[in-house]
Amino acid sequence: MDDAQSARPADEVRELRDLLGWLRQRLRGEYTVRASVLTVEPLGSDGHLLLLGEADPGGGGEPPRLKVWLAAADFAAFRDAIGEALDPAALVNRRIVVRLQTSLRQRYGRGAGVQARVTAVISVDAVSIDGEIERERTLQRLRREGRRFGPGTWVEQEDPRHVVLIAAEFGDARRDVEHVLRPLEENGLIQLHRIWATFEGPSAERSLSEAFARAGELHREHGLSATLVCRGGGPVEGFQALNAYATVRAATRVPNLVAGLGHAGTPLTALDAVASRSEPTPTAAAMLVRRLVEATGVRADRALAAFDATLAEDLEAAGRIALAEALQGFAASLGDLAELADRRLRQLNRGVERSLLTGLAAAAGMATGATAEIEPSAPPVEVLGFGDGDDDEDPPWEPGWALVTAADTGLVIERYRELKSHMPLFLHFRDGTIFVRVVPTFVTYN
Repeated sequence: MDDAQSARPADEVRELRDLLGWLRQRLRGEYTVRASVLTVEPLGSDGHLLLLGEADPGGGGEPPRLKVWLAAADFAAFRDAIGEALDPAALVNRRIVVRLQTSLRQRYGRGAGVQARVTAVISVDAVSIDGEIERERTLQRLRREGRRFGPGTWVEQEDPRHVVLIAAEFGDARRDVEHVLRPLEENGLIQLHRIWATFEGPSAERSLSEAFARAGELHREHGLSATLVCRGGGPVEGFQALNAYATVRAATRVPNLVAGLGHAGTPLTALDAVASRSEPTPTAAAMLVRRLVEATGVRADRALAAFDATLAEDLEAAGRIALAEALQGFAASLGDLAELADRRLRQLNRGVERSLLTGLAAAAGMATGATAEIEPSAPPVEVLGFGDGDDDEDPPWEPGWALVTAADTGLVIERYRELKSHMPLFLHFRDGTIFVRVVPTFVTYN
């Protein structure tokens, strides 16, 4: 086989099964392999012998195995490159990505074989396979029980009020969360219920289960808007209680569970999987609650602005209606006043006309020699005109007056209620005019 055609880049990551198949054709070379560490055997001062298996075992056949040599001289360089205290014994049940150098090795009585040496450790999974198996086992058990969990259980809160914090009493997680939420608590926007729990050690599962049970009681009492479960960073082994079935099952019973566990590089736990919201840090979990409260304030401001706009629009419409009604009433009042004024003017014109006619008639009577003078205080008397001696030519006499006017203003008096005590009047008869004054008369009945 042509080496140019068979060569593949050394940094191409292969699964262990693919590598063994490739080695049947080309023994010597350098390869990057993803595998799991099954055992670690110390070789004294020479280093360690690692037995590699498939990273994701599957199938019913015999799984592939490969022993590789981890030289002691190279171990310190690998530790510095990864940036953590790498212990070969701690590699058991972890996935790793390593670069291997393979070559042909002669074995006495057994023929030629393959030997491999670790030339670089590229990455090591933080979680052991045992931890991942426990997490998946817990989630599968919850699914078989028909429990709802995950982002689908999140219920958006219109007015976040009561919030539970499950954290260690002394630690960075409590400090980070309270730093974000204390201003909201001091202003009365939220009420933070604190539940202290233990996250590591033999009693961690029982402590966390009791904490979630207490959160359920608070939910039945107040109606919780969110439940925060937060802890700071630490070794991967410190998160084992968050994969335990008892802990995670209790967590599924609280509403709107928000997980803020470890830091950005902390592996996901089963509690992260069942939480309604999973944030990378405790601070991020607290910021989620803060954004919910701020969103409520924004919605309240928008509602008030819409209410003010609607109220202003309604008041403006009502004002326009009231103004139109007022203008209509004012116009009607002006029409009534104009009609009344016109009626009064017509009445005055008739009175003046009659007064003038009566004056002209009186002047004509005086010109014919018929005069009559009556004292103002004298009672009314009948006045007859004098002609030229011929009774047949005397003007006919008709009883009653034709017009009553006020002597001082000239207004025509039409109704009794228009009279006032001691009011001077002119009584215009068809054959003459006299001056009188209104004198009140009191009548007593015995």
